[in-house]
Amino acid sequence: MYSLFRNRQRASTCWAAIAMFILALGPALAPQSLARPNVGVEFDADVFVSDNPFLLPGEDTGAAAADVAARPYLDWDLDPRTRVEFTGEVGFRQYSRRYGNFVTGFADLQVRHRRNEHLTVGAQATFDRSLVSDPLNDSLDFAFDSRGVHESTEVRPTVTWNPNSRVAVNADAGWRKMRYPGSILLRPIDAYDAGIGVSRRMSAATSLGAQARITSTRSDEGGDTSVKSFGLVATRRFSEHWYGDVQVGVEWTNMDDPIGPDDDNRAQFNGGFSLCHEPRRTVICVTGSIRNEVSGFGGLQREKTLGATLSRRVSERGTLTGEFDGREANLPGFANPASILRASGGYEHRLDRNIYLTSNATYLQRKLLGQRVDAVIFQVGLSIRGART
Repeated sequence: MYSLFRNRQRASTCWAAIAMFILALGPALAPQSLARPNVGVEFDADVFVSDNPFLLPGEDTGAAAADVAARPYLDWDLDPRTRVEFTGEVGFRQYSRRYGNFVTGFADLQVRHRRNEHLTVGAQATFDRSLVSDPLNDSLDFAFDSRGVHESTEVRPTVTWNPNSRVAVNADAGWRKMRYPGSILLRPIDAYDAGIGVSRRMSAATSLGAQARITSTRSDEGGDTSVKSFGLVATRRFSEHWYGDVQVGVEWTNMDDPIGPDDDNRAQFNGGFSLCHEPRRTVICVTGSIRNEVSGFGGLQREKTLGATLSRRVSERGTLTGEFDGREANLPGFANPASILRASGGYEHRLDRNIYLTSNATYLQRKLLGQRVDAVIFQVGLSIRGART
């Protein structure tokens, strides 16, 4: 049986630390609070069936599963300038055969303080424990080990400075620890990054800017990597229903390969775009990018991505959704790239004020070393949602 319980001691420690921090935060800040916090819990219950949920080679891979999850949340305006937001989730998934059971979840704590009309500071701390194969986990790691588990802890402070009404300066820095319990292909990674961006509103419809970032990854097994990037950014609203942005730049990578020769200061193009159309009751967006991303396979992977989302409200209670996500990366020493593809369509119907019935069909595909494996997932669920401020 393949189960996440083999690493539950590490997960329990992370959850306990986050819970203690949240409990300590309330009493410490309560005397200064001018408003009551908005607290609630949302619930999801899903049943799905797939011919190959983990995209494994071979036969006899099909299974059904039941998944339940609880999502507590808290929104708290401590004063007119300070806001605290917390969202968490604890989920349990049981497969009907072969794959066992899994405990997943996440915790996300954000604090924002507007010191004055020019300066805003913030901080975010997150912990995530999820299946690499989960369609919501947008990572190329899925191509390397589709049956793996992904654990991530991240801390990120941010600063925004507005010297005037047209100019914004944003800076952030972060530390991220990624772990893959039970995986023999994906290795633990520590990533550090810092970035700064400047944007200027040229008109009511157009903004121009520049941004720079440095990212470094370290592994206990060696093979440290780093990337420095610089780019220009433009955003524009073309009309009432069309808007988009484009990023164009260059990045320099430095790879310390413990097996082969190092690859120092190689300059490559990076960039991305998004284009959205919002007619009545419909939102359609297309995105694409090419850049280095942190990965458990080699520290950094130069990924090419293409995505699209669709949401259309077909009635007062019903909404149709669609999503496509494709990712590809070349592997050092291999002729064929690794890639993953996800395409899904769904329908959501509001039964009552906070109760929703959802249905979804998803197609998954991964290619590694020239071998292609695909699967189809059908899912039906019930959600109870709160009203967040």
